[in-house]
Amino acid sequence: MEYTERQHAFISATFYKKLKEGYGEKGLAVFVLATQRYAEQRGSRMAQKAIMLGMPLNFESYFALGEWNYSESFLKSVNGKNSKYISGSPDSCINVFACAWHEQYKAMGLIDGAILYCRHLDMAIVRGFNPYLKFRVKQTLHETDKCVQELKDANLESIPKKLKEWIKPFEYHCAHIYHTYSEIAKSVLKTNGEELSASVLEDFAKEYGKESAERLISYKDTNFNVF
Repeated sequence: MEYTERQHAFISATFYKKLKEGYGEKGLAVFVLATQRYAEQRGSRMAQKAIMLGMPLNFESYFALGEWNYSESFLKSVNGKNSKYISGSPDSCINVFACAWHEQYKAMGLIDGAILYCRHLDMAIVRGFNPYLKFRVKQTLHETDKCVQELKDANLESIPKKLKEWIKPFEYHCAHIYHTYSEIAKSVLKTNGEELSASVLEDFAKEYGKESAERLISYKDTNFNVF
């Protein structure tokens, strides 16, 4: 099976659904904390690469060292026209018109979860990369016709191309988000968190196959704090 954005979104959306239904406000707090932790780990790995390569921790390096690319299946579905970078001085912004995470959460009837996820995700990735960079999500596709992401003092004419050698497959990203959400859920909810995480994996196996779920488990000893 090909791991794509949709499988990645399915995992966080399923955690959201079970945490909200089972634990209310406490469950939502777990979801937010897990989202932030997952995102900060991604940003930190990018920062580690930048420092190793002698690159400054600015927005140019942030984009160049991004760890994933859109899947071919998604780009084909939107004819490659999913976002637009709007340069400006000193601030710039990114408009996003199509998003696989939006599509997956919507298909699962969980737009409220998508709003919460996107409220925290990108800001936390940037924070993990460099907490002094200023980034905010002004609006999302879940509530309007597009996402608007603002980059303070970016001063970039265009978004740099990603360095392909540092891009990780979506299998890795799916495993990362599953294990990080699971870790936070187990820490806060103890045995209940273990049961909830196991049920998320069961749902993933039902949707995408037992072998695909087992691939996620194979990353259980991976240290996602380092690249």
